[in-house]
Amino acid sequence: MSELQDSKKNIQIALLGAAHSLNHSLFVIAPPLLTLIMSDLGVSKSVMGAVATIASMLYGVGALVGGPLGDRIGENRTITLCLMFSGLSTFIMLAASAAQSIYVYAIALILMASWASLYHPTANSLISKTFKGKVAETMGLHGVGGTLGVVLTPSIAWFLGVNFGWSWAFIVFGVLCILLALIFLKNFNKVQNREGKSGTIMEALKIRELWTLLIFNIAIGFFMKGVELFFPTYLEENRGINSMWASIAYTILLAVGVPGQWIGGKAADKVGSKRVLMATSLGVCISLLSLLLLPAYNVGIIIFIVFYGISFYAHQPALNALTGFLSPQNQRGAVYGVFFFTSFGIGSLSQVMAGYMADAYGFDAAFYMLTAFALMALILSFKIPETKEK
Repeated sequence: MSELQDSKKNIQIALLGAAHSLNHSLFVIAPPLLTLIMSDLGVSKSVMGAVATIASMLYGVGALVGGPLGDRIGENRTITLCLMFSGLSTFIMLAASAAQSIYVYAIALILMASWASLYHPTANSLISKTFKGKVAETMGLHGVGGTLGVVLTPSIAWFLGVNFGWSWAFIVFGVLCILLALIFLKNFNKVQNREGKSGTIMEALKIRELWTLLIFNIAIGFFMKGVELFFPTYLEENRGINSMWASIAYTILLAVGVPGQWIGGKAADKVGSKRVLMATSLGVCISLLSLLLLPAYNVGIIIFIVFYGISFYAHQPALNALTGFLSPQNQRGAVYGVFFFTSFGIGSLSQVMAGYMADAYGFDAAFYMLTAFALMALILSFKIPETKEK
């Protein structure tokens, strides 16, 4: 019976990893194709940054719905809805390309982000409730599954976009989301332990121990979203690297994040989440400063890819586990929703800020701004509480 249960959990982690992968893949399709999309739609980096900010904000806001919804109707149903409708939304990109309209592109991106937003708080809540004893490690494995798939997305998206049109890159990943949704419900049962009243957003915000962690999370979002959108374009415009190699560099960065997820989860279970978050925050600062200050022979790019890839992705399982440990179980979905909103929603404001800075003062100025946010996160990491799994 134990072997059967272990096999079932392994299948569930694999499916969650695939869902996690596709959820993130939808948002790393555009960066390697940004120059092509901007040219086709006739818009500036500031406009693309503004559209991405709106979509990312909704991606965060929707998490405030996704967490409590998962507690009410079941994580399996919520994730199925997320996959199905975010996948269907990608088909609107065909109309955006045909009409060469930034407005239609924005509608497609907004709908895609809104449905995709249901995933993270729901999946994190599910893992924290069902994989007791190894929550951080399981969070790390879930992250590894997601990152493994996302690693190939920028290069695949670039290939599809250049050869078939950028809208088809979105559609291919949308179809994969729909196919996964069709098999998801059959492999998951409702999570146990739903006794008592479900948590609300207001109740989640009353947990005082979480406030320092929330501010830390916002600082992470402020540098993360800017790097996510503009790193490939930064390499093209400020380092003279062609679009293909810029996409490959982004892919390598994501690949480095795969062991980072696993290392972060294992380390958090052994030495505590706070120590991991302090170390990873320092690593992110080193990576950004290297990118800006060591341009010769592209040494800074190499250091950035290694340090950012490991450090940024290693922080995720530690932060997610610590968030769960600080939250009552009946409020956990709502708490994860708040955290995802602060990181991906409020943090997404950095995309429009970085786009404006890049247009007005150049990409180096934009990335210095992102570095300042990373330094804020490093300072805050020393103030967050330390709690281990009970």
